[in-house]
Amino acid sequence: MIKDDTRQTIKFVAWVIAIIIVVYIAAVIIVFMAGSPSRKNDRQISQVASQKTPIKNIQQYYHLNRGTDSYALKGTAKKGQVYYFIYLPNSKKAYLLPSKKGVSENEIRRKFNQQDGQQKISNVNLGWYKGQAVWEVTAKNSQGNYSYTLYEFKNGSKISEVANL
Repeated sequence: MIKDDTRQTIKFVAWVIAIIIVVYIAAVIIVFMAGSPSRKNDRQISQVASQKTPIKNIQQYYHLNRGTDSYALKGTAKKGQVYYFIYLPNSKKAYLLPSKKGVSENEIRRKFNQQDGQQKISNVNLGWYKGQAVWEVTAKNSQGNYSYTLYEFKNGSKISEVANL
């Protein structure tokens, strides 16, 4: 009788371990598949940028979807010049923006913190909105509400803000 109980316990533990392994593998596959479109788009934009622009070293990727899906990156050319590259996959249009002709991510962060130091920045993205390059700052206030603020790339002026979401 003790052998039967031990055998049943071992069988039960084996099934539990097998189920845990299957669930773990399924979770890893789901997470990998969820990130696949983003990795594909990053590869696509880096390929377009390296073929069509002077950008040789990519430093940062961005993604913004404000009615127009846009992928962007920040990179440097052989001589060290910094560029931003925005690609609109739906229309297959692309824009190369020299950093000296616009405002950097760090400047936008500084400007946002000066205007609204009560909120903590979650993310800053470069993208395309209503025919122009923009920076979007996503922030969270002390009550846990999100806000989204858009700034023009060229001069850093505020375009719009949506708060308390």
